[in-house]
Formats: sequence, structure tokens, C-alpha cells
Amino acid sequence: MRTRPALVIDTQDQARIVAALERWPDHEGFVGYRTRAFVYLLWDGALRTGAAVSLNVEQVVQESGSRIHVVAQATLRPHATDYSARSFEMTDRARAAIADYLKVARSGGSLAGARLTGPLWIATHPHGAQKRMSQRTAVQAWHTFISAVNGLSREDLQLDDVVLTGRVAFAKAANANTELISSHAGVRGRAAARYSEHLAPHSRTRDVISQLNRQYRRK
Repeated sequence: MRTRPALVIDTQDQARIVAALERWPDHEGFVGYRTRAFVYLLWDGALRTGAAVSLNVEQVVQESGSRIHVVAQATLRPHATDYSARSFEMTDRARAAIADYLKVARSGGSLAGARLTGPLWIATHPHGAQKRMSQRTAVQAWHTFISAVNGLSREDLQLDDVVLTGRVAFAKAANANTELISSHAGVRGRAAARYSEHLAPHSRTRDVISQLNRQYRRK
């Protein structure tokens, strides 16, 4: 599905994409909520599309009655990473977007049962069956969204660009600490080192997530 190497999205384009994502549910309803939550998860969680699609609701949600509580730290199962289970941090905007999406999924009958279990990302057909969204559908939903965003500097932005942009933002917030980048992105140290050149060995992952959360609140 990738047509070229991933690139970091231009800063102004990032702002346009975020603004459009916030409006997208008003235009697309359930699919708009799903797209917004999915993109924020890839952007802030450093997850590839295939790994994100494999998530189940119970991996990211702690349910308490009717309340939906999206956890700050979730875990990818081994089959999604090809190696071993890996924990990853989620920012406030990703958690809020997932909670909004699940509320709409539950109220609209897209969840198969009363409990929040099964595939996190639900296909629209057949309705109510809670069938897992495919990776192809995720990419198609992204293309539909990005083609509707006005004023972008380029028209061929991909989900891989979203992932790379999020990883670079994390690397900057982490002062290029390769250990943190490696843990957050699930890549080896050599690959993590490519995201930046300067190290800050005393940073902590939760400190970095806190910085990203503060940036989100300011916006």
C-alpha cells in the first residue's frame, strides 16, 4: 500500500490535518469518529497500520458500568509485533478520540454485545456484527479524509507519513533519547537513533507523553 518512502508532514499541513480531523465526525458520523481516533493512535502511539488494526477493545479500555475509560498505557499482543508483547503510551487526544468513537459505536449498535470486547476498529458492514476493519479499509478511509483537506502542500500524504511524523515529534520531546524512542516505537536502537542526533539519557517515557499532552491542551 506504500507508494514511496515515508516523510515527515509539514508543520502547517499538520495543523490543517488536525483541524480537519476534529471536524470530520460532523461530516462522516461513525466513520469520521473511527478515522479520527485511528489516525491519532497512529500519530501519537507510534503504531503501524497493521498493528493498530489488530487491537481489541479490551486492550485499550477499562470498562466500569456505562463509563468508557481508555487506558494511558496499552499492550500490543505478540502476533501484532512479530516478536513479543509490547506496551505503548497513548496521549490525551488519542484516548479522548477513542472514547468518543466507542461511545458512538455503542450507541449506534456497531458493537455486537453490551460489553466492550472484540475488535477495536469495527467495519461498517455488516452492521452490528462487530467485524474487524481491514487494513485496506483503514487506508481507504484515510485517503477519503485527506482528499477533503484543503490547502495541503502535497496531495499524496500516507498513513506511514503520520506514523513517522509522530515518531519524530516523540524523538524531539525525548531529547533524542534512543532508549526511549526504541521502547516507544518498538524499533531497534540503530533505527531509533535515526530519528535524531542528540541524547538526553535522564528523560522518562511518561515525561515525554506529558509534554505531548501539554502541547495538545494548548491547541
